[in-house]
Amino acid sequence: MKKFFILKVVIIISIISIIAILIVLNFSTEVVENVENETVIEPEEEISEEQMRQTAITLYFEDKQSLELVSEEKKVDAKDLIDNPYMYIVNLLITGPENENLQNPIPEGTKVNKAELNGDCVTVDLSKEFLNSSGTNAIYAVVNSLTELKEVNSVKLLIDGEEQENMKEAFVRK
Repeated sequence: MKKFFILKVVIIISIISIIAILIVLNFSTEVVENVENETVIEPEEEISEEQMRQTAITLYFEDKQSLELVSEEKKVDAKDLIDNPYMYIVNLLITGPENENLQNPIPEGTKVNKAELNGDCVTVDLSKEFLNSSGTNAIYAVVNSLTELKEVNSVKLLIDGEEQENMKEAFVRK
């Protein structure tokens, strides 16, 4: 009687094992069939290395109508920001906006002599042409553009290496 009971248990376990194996095999076959029937989407063109390195820079220019500073985003190659991102950004700002409804508050002929980070303040040394700007929009175009960077909280402006009476303090975002 005991042998008969053990034989029944072995047969039941064998049947369950066979069913489990059949289920696994059937599932594997379905997965293979699904993988073979899936549509593969390929891009129309490959993304170039240069496109992969693109990053957005936010610059500030004057709106021609309101004369208020507004932001404009420019895509640049991140590789260009490696050596001196502060000088690069100010030079990009000096080149002017792409949007025809905006104008550059920085006077024509302005050059960047030097730009460096000291703590969380960027010191920017500009040529004397910068003094030909009217109002504070030229100052805050530089300040707001540079403080878009996480590490920059303020900007100190020099003209040909010297402090100017009206620009002695470091400027913060307006």
